[in-house]
Amino acid sequence: MKTNLLKNLLIAVIFMYMVLPIYSKPIIENTARIVAVQILSRSSELRSSTDSTQLTQKTLQLLYKSSSNGNSGNVNTALRVSQANETVYFYVFGTEDNKGFVIVAGDDRVTPVLGYSETNSFSADNMPPNLQWWIDEYAKKIQFAIDNDIKPTQEVKQLWAQYLGTNNNGKEE
Repeated sequence: MKTNLLKNLLIAVIFMYMVLPIYSKPIIENTARIVAVQILSRSSELRSSTDSTQLTQKTLQLLYKSSSNGNSGNVNTALRVSQANETVYFYVFGTEDNKGFVIVAGDDRVTPVLGYSETNSFSADNMPPNLQWWIDEYAKKIQFAIDNDIKPTQEVKQLWAQYLGTNNNGKEE
């Protein structure tokens, strides 16, 4: 009787472990845009260049998306249709006046902000080879984290929560 109970308990624990929600998840474009707004709205130069209007999600343009489906690149020439099996490595958002951009991770296993500039523009069409190599390496590292089911550190979780205005459980504060 005890062996059956232990066996059933062990099966239940294994089952629960398998169905517990995965803590790492892909970041959709709108979520990434929220992070981009948080970063770029902190820039005093960007705040002053927009006069009294605030930098909002609508004033940021998606300039580039790096993904596994081969549609990486300038979003004006790449297909905008997301596929179910697409892995987005990161998004690049820029201001309408091309005076700032931010690179936001496409998965919450890694730090939210991979890079940004408060004064320069980002051009996917005229990317220098060293920048292309750098962003390709980021994509490889993010794919490695996904393939190896690397969990985000507490610091990474806190950064995502800070930028999204949520606690570590994904609930708004």
